[in-house]
Amino acid sequence: MNILVLGAGAIGLVFGGFLAKAGHRVIFLGREKNILALNHQGIFIEGIWGNHHIIANIKGYTTLGELKEKEASKFDFALLTVKSYDTETLLKEFKSNFNVPLPIISLQNGIGNLETMAEIIGLSWSVGGRVIFGAELIEPAKVKVTVYAEEVVIGGMGNNIEFTKVNNIAKILDSAGIPTLPTDEIEKYIWGKALYNSALNGLGAILGVKYGFLKEHDYSRWMITRIVEEFFLVAEKENKKLHWANPKEYLADLFERLIPITYDHYPSMFRDIQNQKRTEIDYLNGAIVSRALKHRIEVPVNWLITNLVKVKEKMSRGIQNYG
Repeated sequence: MNILVLGAGAIGLVFGGFLAKAGHRVIFLGREKNILALNHQGIFIEGIWGNHHIIANIKGYTTLGELKEKEASKFDFALLTVKSYDTETLLKEFKSNFNVPLPIISLQNGIGNLETMAEIIGLSWSVGGRVIFGAELIEPAKVKVTVYAEEVVIGGMGNNIEFTKVNNIAKILDSAGIPTLPTDEIEKYIWGKALYNSALNGLGAILGVKYGFLKEHDYSRWMITRIVEEFFLVAEKENKKLHWANPKEYLADLFERLIPITYDHYPSMFRDIQNQKRTEIDYLNGAIVSRALKHRIEVPVNWLITNLVKVKEKMSRGIQNYG
């Protein structure tokens, strides 16, 4: 198969690397430093899924224009792995360059990506994904898989995409070595991951600690509890179903099962701040804040986390005006 990976960061390299190793031709779109390294030396993957060096079946480009000019073959599907704040711009550019529609699978963090995809490329081509393994970019085109919690889950919104298409893509990913399952309830999984990230990612980034630290201290557990309670209030107003009946049930699962699995993992937003990059806070706690405002609900702890992360983000990037 011919597969396009839109984003050559940590997650994109893991998915694309394993797919290429399984014999598929994989084309990457990414930033210059990652693409130069990928084209020159291949992809290096290390960590809990073993050590791999992929040099065959891969090619990278830095612009969609160049990609369109030099790649004659049609793609069977695409994986969307850019940061959430780049989703709209990239998909609009993609649509203007490629007239032939194809399934695009979002493997991103946060709330709102699937809706944005549906608006731009249509519901019948939009597939959501829940990724709950961790990967860190060590250097250009070199990535480490750090933690694994559960299978990747992919699915369309409602019945707007044929389940057989989703099932076939899930089988391709699974056979490449990335455990993957199809679902007809993808929004449950996406909101469930957003709940997990909202509870831990921003708070861990502010404190600069691993997820396990947050479990061990009374004050951080109190903050997590308030974040989760506010999240459930908003999810109810948004008519979003979760796999847990109430905050108490989720918190028990979080502290007893989910955090222990990722105990030694640093938050992705902490790494973003370290690397002077923009975070995805607006698509996690910030998304809860914006939706709460719409429903006239107060979510003070999510508001606090959102704004503290934004201050740290601007400080790391040398922006003096924090307004």
